[in-house]
Amino acid sequence: PFILARMLQAAEPQPTDRVLDVAGGTGDIAFRAVEASRGNAHVTVLDINGSMLDVGRERADARGLSDHVDFVEANAEELPFGDAAFDAYSIAFGIRNVPDIPKALREARRVLKPGGTLSSLGVYSTDLTLPLDAFGAGLGDNKIVTSLCPGGKERMRRLMNVIESGRVDLEPLVTHRYKLDDIVEAYDLFANQRDGVLKIAITP
Repeated sequence: PFILARMLQAAEPQPTDRVLDVAGGTGDIAFRAVEASRGNAHVTVLDINGSMLDVGRERADARGLSDHVDFVEANAEELPFGDAAFDAYSIAFGIRNVPDIPKALREARRVLKPGGTLSSLGVYSTDLTLPLDAFGAGLGDNKIVTSLCPGGKERMRRLMNVIESGRVDLEPLVTHRYKLDDIVEAYDLFANQRDGVLKIAITP
C-alpha cells in the first residue's frame, strides 16, 4: 500500500484523466487511481495474463468501479492504442517480467499525451536505456518518474543464498501455501490482505 501510494503521488491523477496501468492485472493501482481522483479518472488496466484480468474485473464489479476501469489483454511492448491517448502511464513491479524494457518504455512515451506522466516502479539488473530521443529533439515534455533500482536481481540472489545456507529461517513468516496452478487465488488473497496473510509459499 505504501509503494502504491507513492506511485499514485508520482503519477498525479487528475479529474477527467485517462490513466493506463500496465501489468496491473488485478487492479490494485487502478482502483487507487480512481479513488485518488475522487471517481473522476478513467483507468485502463493492461496485462498479458488473462486470468489476472478476470480477477481484476470481478474486483471492479465488487467495488462498483466497472464504469471507471476497463481491462485489456495485450503486450506492454505493443500497446494497442493510438499516439497521445493517455494522461498518465504507470507500471509497477511487472516491468521486471518485460523481455524488452526499453521497447516497453518507448511504447509508454508514444501513448502519453504531451505533459503526461510516466511512473515506473521496478527493479532493474541490466543497463536501462530511456527513450529520450524525442526529448532531445524538443518533441516531448513528458514527466518520467522511476525508482531505477540497479542490482535488484543480484540482491535477490544473495538473499536466496542466505536462505539456502540456513542462516535465516523465514518459515514463521509463511502463513499460507498454494500450488502453482492456484497462483491467481493466492495473488488475490495477498492483494486484499485477507485471513491474516503475511507471506505465501508457492510450490509446483
